[in-house]
Amino acid sequence: QSDFNSLSGNSFDAVEIRRRGGSVLLGSGAIGGAINLQDKIIFQKKKEADIHIGFGSYNTFNGQLVGMLSSNQLFAKISLGGIKSDNDYPYFDTDLKNENGEFQKYNINGVFGYRIDLKNSINFYVSYLDNDRNNSRTLTAESDSNLLNTDYRILFDWKYLGNRFTSSLKQAYLSEKFTFFFDHELSNFSTGKSDNFISKYDFSYFLNNKMFLNAGVEYEHQKGRGTNFSEENQNILNVFGLFHHEPISKLTYNISLRKGYSSNFEIPFICAFDAKLQVTKRLVFKGAFSTNYRNPTFNDLYWVPGGNPDLKSEKSKSMEMGAGYAYNFFQFNITSFYIKSKDLIQWQPISGTIWSPQNIQDVSNFGFELSASASKQINKHGIGLNVQYDYTIAEDGTTNKQLIYVPFHKANAIFNYHYKKWNLNYYLQYTGKVFITTSNTQSIDSYLLSNININRSLLKNKLNIAFKINNLFDENYQSVAYRPMPNRNFILNINLKI
Repeated sequence: QSDFNSLSGNSFDAVEIRRRGGSVLLGSGAIGGAINLQDKIIFQKKKEADIHIGFGSYNTFNGQLVGMLSSNQLFAKISLGGIKSDNDYPYFDTDLKNENGEFQKYNINGVFGYRIDLKNSINFYVSYLDNDRNNSRTLTAESDSNLLNTDYRILFDWKYLGNRFTSSLKQAYLSEKFTFFFDHELSNFSTGKSDNFISKYDFSYFLNNKMFLNAGVEYEHQKGRGTNFSEENQNILNVFGLFHHEPISKLTYNISLRKGYSSNFEIPFICAFDAKLQVTKRLVFKGAFSTNYRNPTFNDLYWVPGGNPDLKSEKSKSMEMGAGYAYNFFQFNITSFYIKSKDLIQWQPISGTIWSPQNIQDVSNFGFELSASASKQINKHGIGLNVQYDYTIAEDGTTNKQLIYVPFHKANAIFNYHYKKWNLNYYLQYTGKVFITTSNTQSIDSYLLSNININRSLLKNKLNIAFKINNLFDENYQSVAYRPMPNRNFILNINLKI
């Protein structure tokens, strides 16, 4: 579970999204999926620098500097960045504005690699982030609170790549520290800090070109302390394995197993199975089943105000079936899913400004997802369209009510058009009505958002200038009750490659 305000996506090379259960391979916390931020280390002679500068509404400024230098044996990339904003947009149909919404965030990332020989390499990753943000007022209540958090992430990775055997030895240190000011002009505050030490070894062995084994062991030591609780420690040991097999040319399947041991929680034995059948060149069927779990985090247990030290671990079973069809420039996918959860951990509002996590004894999530994409190049003109629609029922088994803040309907579409060095992107997002009370008696209306982005490449694609308009039609909407979202706003971005 991560706070996306404490991450800087511009510092990474790629973003990988894994949907739904992934606890077997990725561990606790991946019960609903995972987002992996990746840096690619390539040993080849190359050097480059990227400079990014942005200006936007509400006195918003951002910048990022990325420098990379590599050879056949060494790799180094360093990125420095930051963003700050007054974030004082007006609230629709009121005399209020987003008071106490200022924020500023700064990050430093480093990626280093050394290739010992053709089979062995040592990689080192380091990340530092400083995030200072006020907590905005709502329509019904003022706010003077402020949150400061400082995060460190360090990872050492020794990789061996053989012909049939590969392995990876990782050692990581993750540190998070926060200070919450109930009034940023006074000295009344609470603090919390967690340290996480992780050691992991995993290997893959290819029995032949159609079968391989992947297995590993992971040890984790967690330590947390804060203003209102003494030091808490947890030790976790996990062993896991995966078997991949392609019995025939059109069928592949994976079987995964995982067992964990914790000093604080009971960790269940979990497993996963997935398969894919390529019926024809254009048509594919897929299916998956998994059991998953998630232990409460230190924030879930001890966050002040609102933490719940009596939380139980969350457990679930999930399954999905789907099909995909591709023909020339067109692709279509449909997936149905069902998730049965016990003691689901969900943060719920207990007052106008304070939320607290609760266990929901019995929850069923089911529905389906549709996605389609098409692209076509006609001379110097290129067009593309991506569309996705999700239908989700997330039902509390005790009350038979929809969970709060889970829309039944959600859809988005992205239209792309490019001509020579011009590019236009039009993004459309629909979010259906959501309930904001467990009794389903109060709700937030659905909304439809439009964003448009126009960019132009210059100087042999070394310079890119982009102008973006968010909330193009000035939609009055809320994602969280009593917290209006920004009206129409603008961003100008300039990227220069050296």
